[in-house]
Amino acid sequence: MNILTKHLSKDQKIAINLYIQRDARHVERAFHQFRQGEGSHEAVIHELESYQNEDGGFGHALEADSRLIDSTVLDTTVALQYLMQLPIEADHPMVVKALHYLIVQYDRDRKLFPIVPATVNHVPRAPWWNVNEETGETGFERIPGNPGAEILGYLHRCRSHISDVITADLEEAMTVRLHAIDKWDMHEIQCYYRLAELTHKVELRDQIIQKIAAQAHTAFTKTSEEWQGYGLQPLKIVQRTQSPLYSVMEDLVEENARWYAGQLTKEGYWNPSWEWGQYPVEWEQAKRDWRSYLTVNACHPPHYLLGE
Repeated sequence: MNILTKHLSKDQKIAINLYIQRDARHVERAFHQFRQGEGSHEAVIHELESYQNEDGGFGHALEADSRLIDSTVLDTTVALQYLMQLPIEADHPMVVKALHYLIVQYDRDRKLFPIVPATVNHVPRAPWWNVNEETGETGFERIPGNPGAEILGYLHRCRSHISDVITADLEEAMTVRLHAIDKWDMHEIQCYYRLAELTHKVELRDQIIQKIAAQAHTAFTKTSEEWQGYGLQPLKIVQRTQSPLYSVMEDLVEENARWYAGQLTKEGYWNPSWEWGQYPVEWEQAKRDWRSYLTVNACHPPHYLLGE
């Protein structure tokens, strides 16, 4: 059961549907309609086509905090979040091209993915995506599980069509990283949880869930004051009652869901809890894009269908 939706009133659900139909991005609207049983998965793929570049990666501000047209690892992982939830095969051309793009980006020596290219410095963006042109890094690369663990999940899901050598190398690196973590980063924990949901390796999945459960008391924000700001809310990870973590933090998740339901605007969307502090015109467009992404994905917790 979707934890959030049981805390939404009938009027709120109507407002959400009206907002999505009128103002959501086309890709989120198509995904919402598919999940509602009112649209096709082909429509979602059609909308994603406008974000995919010739190199197989995705760009065009699919991840709204960078307005870069060029492909990025960041945008490509967002595209794969949608693709993994569609009833398609692992050898679908859009998926294969995206994964090959990611493999090309992987730095085997440093065991990491460059999240965005240095060209992002020339377009409107959030300040945290500034790239140091000497190192080629944003700073997020010091936390290799973001997005390495998530990408490993995609490689596992599509394992029959992807290089075993790269997958094995990344799996070893992400396993070593998992055991080295003594305090979860809010983005890295989400990537490892996606890996746990996607992987066919039971032992790896269990190790991830156990580590998150053991550190749940420090990994998540716990009060409405904290939830007002930028931090990892329990509902970001535990979105369904079927989650293996639900029993560990049931009371906190339900309280968070009640609070989050109360943050829905009368227009039927949720706002991002952050701002750029620069490029005010472009930020307004990015904020509208984030409203779309946050609202649709809050209403539809991940349900992975690819390859089934």
